[in-house]
Amino acid sequence: MYRTMIERRSWQFVCILLFGRSAMVAAQESPIADPGSLAFEQERWEDVIVEYRAILAASPEDRLSWLRIAQAERELGRHDAALATLERARLASAPEAMIEVERARNLLALGNGDEALAALEAADHVGLRALTLLEEAPDFAALREERRFRAIQRNVRARVFPCEGMRDAQAFDFWVGRWEVRGPDGTLLGHDTITKRDGGCTIHEAWEGVAGSSGTSLLFYLPSREQWRQVWVGSGATLIDMTGGVIDGEMHFEGTVEYADQNRVLAFRGTWTVATDGRVRQRMEEFDLANQSWRLWFDGFFRRVE
Repeated sequence: MYRTMIERRSWQFVCILLFGRSAMVAAQESPIADPGSLAFEQERWEDVIVEYRAILAASPEDRLSWLRIAQAERELGRHDAALATLERARLASAPEAMIEVERARNLLALGNGDEALAALEAADHVGLRALTLLEEAPDFAALREERRFRAIQRNVRARVFPCEGMRDAQAFDFWVGRWEVRGPDGTLLGHDTITKRDGGCTIHEAWEGVAGSSGTSLLFYLPSREQWRQVWVGSGATLIDMTGGVIDGEMHFEGTVEYADQNRVLAFRGTWTVATDGRVRQRMEEFDLANQSWRLWFDGFFRRVE
């Protein structure tokens, strides 16, 4: 029984330390928390130490219990004890990045800023991903303007959000914003909200037509193909799937449009063109099988309103 509890606690602890306490909800396999995890969630630090020492008494090899105890000791202000416990965690082969982050927090509390930075650099060296902790934990407030700390933060952010550093994944940034969309004759067609999400890896489109239509699309870059892909779903059971990229300064996509209610699939293509005044023209065409020619499907001029 203890081994099962230990395995569950281990994953929960990784989530909490690296991603925040809210991640614990997703990590739990059961709605009933074990006593140690419950004490940790409720910040009953003395109870945390008691519960995890009980686990170690039954399973001395449990590496993450040492980290839980060290974290509780830090919260109780027992920084020297926490540092000693972290060395026990190291001997038990607990994750190095987690050990070094906890060391840094204790060293800062003891006034050892240089040693704390060195610990964070060590954590960065072994693949630290605790971006939220670096950006939000009060412990690190005194270091956030330090050049060394900013370098660590940049490295961790690049690890967590690699798309932010990929030049090709930024090629659609011109379309991000809140837009008023009109036809060639000036008729208002609707509004479109384009946002970057998921660390810059996806572009989300939310369309609101003046006649009550709506639609959502996701755009994302595929490095293995050196292509962008757009998947659109509209309120009229219209499904669009296209891929493409930049050609002669414009975005050109090709794919299919599927009318789910008609069981009909047609070839489809689209272009995005940026004007010198900042407006964006989006032109979509579908292939007319009867006439064997391309037929205009949508022609909109996007003017930024936010």
